[in-house]
Amino acid sequence: MIRGLVFDVDGTLVTLKVDGDRLRTTTSGELERMGFDVSFMKEGNFYTQDIIDRAKGQVESGVVSADFEVVKSNLNRALDSLEMEWNAQAEPIVGTDKVLAGLKSRSIKLATLTNSGRAPSEWLLRKHGLIDYFDFTLTRDDVTAMKPRADGMLKAISMMGLPKEELLYVGDSVIDVRAAKAAGLKVASVTTGRYPVERLTKEGSDFIMSSLSELLVLV
Repeated sequence: MIRGLVFDVDGTLVTLKVDGDRLRTTTSGELERMGFDVSFMKEGNFYTQDIIDRAKGQVESGVVSADFEVVKSNLNRALDSLEMEWNAQAEPIVGTDKVLAGLKSRSIKLATLTNSGRAPSEWLLRKHGLIDYFDFTLTRDDVTAMKPRADGMLKAISMMGLPKEELLYVGDSVIDVRAAKAAGLKVASVTTGRYPVERLTKEGSDFIMSSLSELLVLV
């Protein structure tokens, strides 16, 4: 029996307005400004957490002399600015409010876990009247490492106070699946983001949904 659901936000609850190229450019530009070598980014596309890990490695190895907490703070501030811009354009995916209300009426615990910052994420959820559905929200400001790492999932599990078997993570992306699997959680993927059924299935998603409304049957 599912007694708790943890949701991704962008592409899952609201329309996805993230520009991946601009996200990477902003991250690399901010790091370069602080003296980091970002030439590794020419090797291919990296998730934001991968870039942060590479930067941390440069600090730990002495290549860059910096307080890494200050580095992360500067990065988060730059990313918050982008996310506030994108969130101003985002809208709840059709039916989201009804689904959350239906789940809440069954006394199912609800939470969010997003790679966005707390300020832009809570502003978005509050703007569209969604934040009160959730027992708590977790963002990159609250965890030691973002998805696809498992850190946020493990913190969410602890805060939910329920066995893993009674929890389900709901997201739209590959990193949602990877993070949930790394934490030992089952994951339901909704195809309202940028990933097709085939890719999400290949990643190992336990359930594939075309819309959040299917959760009302699934749980």
